[in-house]
Amino acid sequence: MRDRTAELDGIPRLGWIREPSPVAALPRLAAALGLDHLGIKRDDLCEPHHGGTKTRKLDYLLASPPFSTAAAWSTAGGIGSGNAAALVAAAERLGRRVRAHLFWTDVSEAVLENLAFTAWGPASIRFYPSRLALALARPSLLLPLRARDAEGAAIVPPGATSPLGMVGVARGALELCAQVRAGELPEPARVYVPLGSGGIAAGLAVGLALGGLRSRVVAVAVVERILAPRCRLVALTASLRALLEREGVAPVPPAAPIDLVHGYVGRAYGAPTPASLAACEALASEGIALEPVYTGKAMAALMAHARARRLGPVLFWQTARRGPLPRPDGTCDRLPAALARRLRRIPGACSPTGAPR
Repeated sequence: MRDRTAELDGIPRLGWIREPSPVAALPRLAAALGLDHLGIKRDDLCEPHHGGTKTRKLDYLLASPPFSTAAAWSTAGGIGSGNAAALVAAAERLGRRVRAHLFWTDVSEAVLENLAFTAWGPASIRFYPSRLALALARPSLLLPLRARDAEGAAIVPPGATSPLGMVGVARGALELCAQVRAGELPEPARVYVPLGSGGIAAGLAVGLALGGLRSRVVAVAVVERILAPRCRLVALTASLRALLEREGVAPVPPAAPIDLVHGYVGRAYGAPTPASLAACEALASEGIALEPVYTGKAMAALMAHARARRLGPVLFWQTARRGPLPRPDGTCDRLPAALARRLRRIPGACSPTGAPR
């Protein structure tokens, strides 16, 4: 395997990811699950912006027009959107503003932290009672129909998933390939990730193949089945491969296989499940913080699969940011009235857990 990372250097990026995120072995949990090897790729330790794989996507996405030239970015997601929080952190660094269009989801501590971070940052929030209401009111935010919204803000797609954003994830996969070559971990047979917008799974599948690994990507859907069809993953990998070829990266091999796994979302997007909470508890005993609606569900699938059959060496990709983020007093006063009213009905939702930034 040769290192192909330099071939991506011709594509503009902000240069935020300067060092590989570390990989670590989890031998105690591997033994409990009957795995030959269980490793974890710690993107929560990425810098800057509190870490997380979103930083990899934004590193490329925000470096090119229309995002690099727009004074504001517009995005859509749940009230605890990690994408909105990551954009706010980027906006603070780059002197931009964010227009966050947020729909109601279940409330957890991580949701409240992301929401408070967004509310106290250079952002304005518009609230919608459901994902459907947002889609009907602002379809261009959820579908690739326009580059800018009606106010001229550049539209960042859900999850920052676009061909440019996925280049950052593919670069992360090449980072992993180099770590395998250096003997930091065995070549994984399977790489587990949560699947929301699909960009992480697709980016890893292209990057792993580009780096010469034979790993499969196991993408655990954390959104409803209708929002995570296989055809979307096929389209995403094709769009990334086409972009890389246009940029002179050649040859670009077919993407690594992606196993799309359903059955772990629970009753709704954003709602924890008993299995995801148990997975979070298991990783907490290893000193690793998952959250229960994305990474917790992906880990729950990994644990269930390990108990059911032999998987070979496994890698879990920790996509979440670091925590905790501050939740200042007075956050609800900064939110749209309809959202603040709903939160005030939930005990503790408007109580502070930290100081303002």
